[in-house]
Amino acid sequence: VPQAVRFFYTESVVTDWYRGQLSRALTFINAEDVSFVMYYAPWDAESQYVRKEFEKAANILNDRV
Repeated sequence: VPQAVRFFYTESVVTDWYRGQLSRALTFINAEDVSFVMYYAPWDAESQYVRKEFEKAANILNDRV
């Protein structure tokens, strides 16, 4: 079984539950008024492209939402 690896960089403002910790993610999401969630497949080309755009949006909105 392959080891799970981060999709977003360690220093990213994005919280990456790359090991599939869905219950922790849902707890975090439900505690906030607004959350942006990205479901991804690490091998998918569109997920890889959107990662850059999601990271940009997260950096801009990090202190606002």
